[in-house]
Amino acid sequence: MARKLYKPKTVDVALAERMAWIFDTYGKVVVSISGGKDSTVLLDAARKEALRRGTTVFAFFLDQEAEYGATIEHVRHLMGLPGVMPVWMQVPLRMTNATSYEEAWLHAWEPGAEWMRAKEPHAIHELPGAPDRFHAFFEWWEARFDADTAFLVGLRAEEALNRYRAVTRNAAVAGIPWSSRTKGKAVKLYPLYDFTFEDVWTYLGKNGVPYNRAYDWMWAKGHGIQEMRVSNLIHEQAFHSLSTLQEFEHDTFEALQRRLAGVHAAALYAGEQSVYQTLVRPKAYPTWRAYRDFLLQTLPIDVGKFRTRFARQPEAENVARSQCRALLLNDHEANLPIDTTVKDPRASLAKWMELL
Repeated sequence: MARKLYKPKTVDVALAERMAWIFDTYGKVVVSISGGKDSTVLLDAARKEALRRGTTVFAFFLDQEAEYGATIEHVRHLMGLPGVMPVWMQVPLRMTNATSYEEAWLHAWEPGAEWMRAKEPHAIHELPGAPDRFHAFFEWWEARFDADTAFLVGLRAEEALNRYRAVTRNAAVAGIPWSSRTKGKAVKLYPLYDFTFEDVWTYLGKNGVPYNRAYDWMWAKGHGIQEMRVSNLIHEQAFHSLSTLQEFEHDTFEALQRRLAGVHAAALYAGEQSVYQTLVRPKAYPTWRAYRDFLLQTLPIDVGKFRTRFARQPEAENVARSQCRALLLNDHEANLPIDTTVKDPRASLAKWMELL
């Protein structure tokens, strides 16, 4: 089992050392930014190292159209900083829509559509041959670069187990556990991999780094630092932001509602514990499995993919609860994590009896 090993240095010092090594080792450094806190810290550290060396760092942003207005405002700020070479992509993408069974996709930047906002004049609007899916696009883009290129990504191991595996499973560089391979010769590096949530916010505050104003709104609504997420507004793990979007960004909410089906309903019910979040089981069903089977029989979508996926998973209540959430959010791409660990209530009872 992996254990944390603490060293006699702060994360700030470790980050500065990693940045120095990156710029010593690679001729081209590209930071993937989302407008969120982690990539803001990452770009700030990379930019400062670039300025010390009299060079530049590339800031890459794949615009998903359904973004907070505050995110776009923040990205414009980041792209205009000294030492930053902007690479703003506004190319057609298909994004999953967790808010609707009727319209399962947002065709971001679809030619001829009424977009939520005008395109940036200096962004890249066409890229022949590029895939129109988010992760496939990144793989395709990274594969176009040579071994002298490092892509910096703000993933942190603390956020989720799958992220821990992503940044430590298959090191691309000997002696650098926070590295992974791309589909081409370039490498991906995760200099913030051992930062905690507190470390990220401390870095921003201590260094006076401007950040996305959407976090202030989330904090004002009572969200903890581990719950605050900046992503596209209809993502399976971020759609709940629609419940407060019209309060803070009314124009963004109206534009999204005109653009896509399901937004109004999600804004009304995203906070309900039994509608999208499956925190509370509907009283009409004695078990989560019974509720799951009801959804499989009645949802107005093709559930074939769900049935195939569920057949490979254990038949347990905790698993069925996760499956219900996947069905309610139309997660046909399996983006949401499902806890497939079968919990034996007898083992738990025996443990408590031993303690008592």
